[in-house]
Amino acid sequence: MQRSSPDSAPAAEPRPRGRPRNPDFEARILAAAAQVYGAGGWAGFSLDAVARAAGIGKSTLYARWTSGEDLLCAMIEQRWQALAAIDTGSLHGDLTAFGALVLARYLETGGGVARHLRRDLAGHPELAARIGPVLGAVTAQAIAILRRGRARGQLRDGVSAALASDMLLSAMESHAGRLGPGETMSEAAITAYAARVADLLIGGIGA
Repeated sequence: MQRSSPDSAPAAEPRPRGRPRNPDFEARILAAAAQVYGAGGWAGFSLDAVARAAGIGKSTLYARWTSGEDLLCAMIEQRWQALAAIDTGSLHGDLTAFGALVLARYLETGGGVARHLRRDLAGHPELAARIGPVLGAVTAQAIAILRRGRARGQLRDGVSAALASDMLLSAMESHAGRLGPGETMSEAAITAYAARVADLLIGGIGA
């Protein structure tokens, strides 16, 4: 049998390093991160605390994130990813879907994540530098929805998309803040409230 020369032998493909990422496993870790952060804010947040809450070994967590800032940023990013996929074909549908998701996020962990985040970003410049752009993307997505509505002829000329987005986000944050300790809202109630806000907003800015 003729042997292939070293020069003619096909090169072996490099094997991937480490374990492949498991989206379900990472979602479990990020959910634990939200619980830990929602309970104690940045002061009580650490990779060790999240590992205990998720019921996993610390080495597993450290293999994915090297610092608390990395993990917290990943958790915040993951919770807002769905905003980019909103496109119902109508301004009212988009604003309702956007508002419902924002309100649901504000209500998570009893409102703890949103409450602690406001305080921690003001007191920790290193967190603001990492997470500020992620939260800025939320406003940018609201503005994109409103501009898309304008392109469809569903938004009056001269309406400031930036100002309208601030009104939408403020309505959701204010409503979440009015709920008392332990109070929550069903998914249907969240969607219904977001639809009412969309109705009022479009009443003022709609074509």
